Amino acid sequence: MKVFVIAISVLLVFSSVTILGEKDEIEKMLEMVNEEELHEYVSTIQSFGEHPTGSEACNEVKEYLVNEFENYGLAVTTIHWKNGKYEGDNVIATIAGKDNATLILSAHYDSYPTSPGADDDGSGISCLLMAAKIMASYSFQHTIKFVAFSGEEQGMLGSQKYVRMLYEENTDIIADINVDTVGHVASEEGGRLLRVLSDEASLWITDVAESVAERYNIGLSLYRHGNFPAGDHQSFIDYGYEAVFLVEYDFNENMHTPNDTIEHVNISYLAKVCKLVLATAATIANENFSVRAKFIQPKMGRIYFGDREIMEISKAFPVIIGRIHSEVLIDGNGGIKRVEFYFDGELKGFSYSAPHVYNYTNRAFFTHEIKARAVGEISSDICRIKVRVFNILPPGPPHG
Repeated sequence: MKVFVIAISVLLVFSSVTILGEKDEIEKMLEMVNEEELHEYVSTIQSFGEHPTGSEACNEVKEYLVNEFENYGLAVTTIHWKNGKYEGDNVIATIAGKDNATLILSAHYDSYPTSPGADDDGSGISCLLMAAKIMASYSFQHTIKFVAFSGEEQGMLGSQKYVRMLYEENTDIIADINVDTVGHVASEEGGRLLRVLSDEASLWITDVAESVAERYNIGLSLYRHGNFPAGDHQSFIDYGYEAVFLVEYDFNENMHTPNDTIEHVNISYLAKVCKLVLATAATIANENFSVRAKFIQPKMGRIYFGDREIMEISKAFPVIIGRIHSEVLIDGNGGIKRVEFYFDGELKGFSYSAPHVYNYTNRAFFTHEIKARAVGEISSDICRIKVRVFNILPPGPPHG
């Protein structure tokens, strides 16, 4: 979680954007968000009818997305996945940045069986398409990937496989902004609010979104929730990445039914969500982070005996027999004062110099959370992971 005074952060961000007259580049991007095109995107997705993962209609939606992204001039790949009895494809379109640190915008293109999926999640996919079309004409400091997942309705299967691949390839992920079911309004209040679900480490993403919503007078306020693990953002959080889940404020009773059609999608509201996603993404993609922290030990999907790796497993957590040996990697251009290490929210110890390591010696069983907070000169960052631990060794002196 990047902690800083928002005004200072926004000033730093926008100092990297070229100012032309009275309009900066993001203002010009927002003027290009087109309600008619958003309507066309949602209508096209709905026209495929129900398109659950593995169906021919879902494959046709995939081809539609590939063609759209390629028409915008983006590099497009598809990655086939299998997970139990299901299989499908993820679609990835990329704007290469000046560095390989990557911001991901995600949505899912499969629909619930029997549903044409106009809101769930044609609305989120339309935001991705619109943002990609506009941002393709610009350059950014960091790489941006627009990722359309399948398998979401069966339990985030496509995103689980994709994020595991990113993790094993040691891909540098700044954040994921997941956009899912963002087009329905049932009240005046709902037309002004957008729900955002986040864990502690990802709260900074919401801070950025709030600042750009106010700066650009987008007409949306964010209604903050604690995290809810029922979206593709959770696959990123499971592997220690930072992610948020954007969802409409008013519940759409037509979701997961044949009535999830464009008649129940408010295009003006959808356009505001799209603008917020676009402005937030463009801001983060040019952010110069002073501190970023991530756990590099223990690794996800491994079994350890103490600090020794025994074998690889398919789970999104490590299993540790004995004491937990942890190490945090710090990236950024700010000086580090200290790294704080926590176990289930309780401060356990500190590290003051690299390598930033800490051995947790308390007795523990089953699922727990380890967290590290890197404190820099001007900001701080949190990283956290869930671990399965079985330690009956007596407590000893922790050490870094």
